[in-house]
Amino acid sequence: MIPVDDENRRFELHRSGAIEVGPSGIRHPRSPRLGGWMRTAWGDVTHVAASRAGFRLGTRKGVFLFRALDFRDPSQLGPCAEALAAGAGTAPADVERLSRMSALDRVASRPGRARFAVGLSLLCVAGFVLQSVWPGFHHEGYFSSTLVRVGESWRIVTANLLHASVSHLLVNVVGIGVLGWLAERSLGTSRVVLVAGAAGIGAMLASYASGYERALGASGIVYGLVGALLCLEFRWPESIPAQWRIPRRAFLIALVVETVVLLGAPAIAHAAHWGGFAGGALAVAWLGPRPDAAFGAPSRPGPTRWALGVLVLALALALGAFVRNVAAPDSAAIAHRGERLLELESVAADLLNNEAWQIAISEQVEPSDLDVARRLAERAVSATESGEPQFLDTLAEIHFREGRSAEALELIDAAIVLAPRERYYQQQRRRFLGERAPEDRPEDPGWNPAPSPEPVLPPGPPPVRV
Repeated sequence: MIPVDDENRRFELHRSGAIEVGPSGIRHPRSPRLGGWMRTAWGDVTHVAASRAGFRLGTRKGVFLFRALDFRDPSQLGPCAEALAAGAGTAPADVERLSRMSALDRVASRPGRARFAVGLSLLCVAGFVLQSVWPGFHHEGYFSSTLVRVGESWRIVTANLLHASVSHLLVNVVGIGVLGWLAERSLGTSRVVLVAGAAGIGAMLASYASGYERALGASGIVYGLVGALLCLEFRWPESIPAQWRIPRRAFLIALVVETVVLLGAPAIAHAAHWGGFAGGALAVAWLGPRPDAAFGAPSRPGPTRWALGVLVLALALALGAFVRNVAAPDSAAIAHRGERLLELESVAADLLNNEAWQIAISEQVEPSDLDVARRLAERAVSATESGEPQFLDTLAEIHFREGRSAEALELIDAAIVLAPRERYYQQQRRRFLGERAPEDRPEDPGWNPAPSPEPVLPPGPPPVRV
């Protein structure tokens, strides 16, 4: 390493003056391209990670990137990085700093692992495929604050793995891949799993508090990873190798810009995003970075183990209840859920209709179950003042299955008046008249459950994308 003399050493840059290395610290630009000066004491330097293309200067106030192209003489890149790494001398504090940087060098040289990012991405892809070809998978998995209120708490977990479209899925998978990889390297696999769990739960609890009736997607977990990385950056910068850190100003600007852009986008669950962000940040604030992240880093192996055990148990119970409801759909169980919905004073009309439709299309259904379905559908039709043709069709289907063809015809005629160009209602009318077999229900690609390239949703407002 190059020793630092008592006098300052200057390393000239193209656009922003120079990097000055002196006995008490460093004077350097905040950005070699945008300028802005700052002084950093030697005690605040946490790590210097150099390569042929440039180096990252890690400090307690942020991380700064300097490329060979930023220097007037590119050959000065190496001497500058060595001068920054050497520090001011051999004082005890400087020796401790050099030991910490050596530890960070060893941590950074280990092979990178992305088990969390790969695993969660595959779960999201699998969930999207299943909900695309299996309507019940979506119906039992999406988040609804009302359905959670009546006891279906598994939706707090499963909604994180479902998505509304291919583009929605791709955006979240990319976020999980990039941020998940960084978080796993800095936290370790166990801790990043806990962060994701806290973020997913935080996102859906915020959705519950906001009264969202339809929410799905892994964006809350992505925001949780952002919160975790920012917590690490501001609270334990000395525990993270410089090459794993994201410049604070760029990170915060990107977060603000994305938030502002999404404010104008339809059907975005902003509360879920910030609930996930808070969950991820709080999890890291409690757990801290991985025990071997750096010299003197905090370690909480005990809480990590029991918290991971609690999370795994909660996930197993939630997924078990979800699989049970999806694998063996039961009109009686759906009717029981409908009865609980009828007990509530305020329920969204589309949710009432969806539950009524699920009972109405069941192959084997008891008269008592159809009675519940009819009351649900009647309440939905009343709430919309008979102005929604899909809700009228649901009520007509129930009357037809109960043997009241005249009432079914009256309702389907009202639906045809509201949507005269919809061929589906015309075919339903033929069925109610006996011109089609009773079991020959026409398919409507607009909402009637049927396989399609993207999830088919029952009638109602578009899902809130988390």
